[in-house]
Amino acid sequence: MANIQHYIFVDESGDPGKPFETNADGNKIPTGASLFYILTAIYLDSVKLFALENEIMEIRQKYGFRSEIKSTIIPLPMYMDLLAIINKIGIPVYYRLVDKQTYKGKFATAGHVKLHNIFDDYNLSKLVLFTTQKQKLTESEVVIDRADRRMYNGDYFSSFDEYLFGRVNTKTIKRIKHITHVNSEYVNAMQLSDLVSGAIKDYFTGKNKDLRRVIDKNYLYKIW
Repeated sequence: MANIQHYIFVDESGDPGKPFETNADGNKIPTGASLFYILTAIYLDSVKLFALENEIMEIRQKYGFRSEIKSTIIPLPMYMDLLAIINKIGIPVYYRLVDKQTYKGKFATAGHVKLHNIFDDYNLSKLVLFTTQKQKLTESEVVIDRADRRMYNGDYFSSFDEYLFGRVNTKTIKRIKHITHVNSEYVNAMQLSDLVSGAIKDYFTGKNKDLRRVIDKNYLYKIW
């Protein structure tokens, strides 16, 4: 029997920008950045990844949907059917939700020499570390939405990857072996991660509380 491979697919909702700036009078001025930032990690082994591909293909055919699956454009019934795959296959989902209005950490580079956005990098690494620990993973592959902010001076993500490896692995435990940056348009598991992020955002903003409720609470874990 072939070796089982282990994958963590990470996507986000919102942006990692600072939501307010302070003017000379000490007043907060909105920057236009989102108030929430949500990172979602979906853990799949190679067997469940194959099952997920088949399930998504069937739902695509059911709704005659050929475009990229995104939370902002798919019909609500299709959205709920796709989220229900998590329960059917048994997919652990971990997420970190940051209310940037109360966040006390740092944004942007904050003096960090090699990282474009320490807020994004720190929260993503925290989520990945927790996921690998809870699933007791070694030699796993992390698949992340390709974002320009994770490049430093055109280094094609090498500084970000070095940071993530350093935060998650130890001298004796190699929790992640590969980091892959992808365009989510071509990866169904990434699109599912986007849907979960959207459902969580809609729940906490009050826009739609039913989507998150589709996911069995036994498969959904919040990271503090």
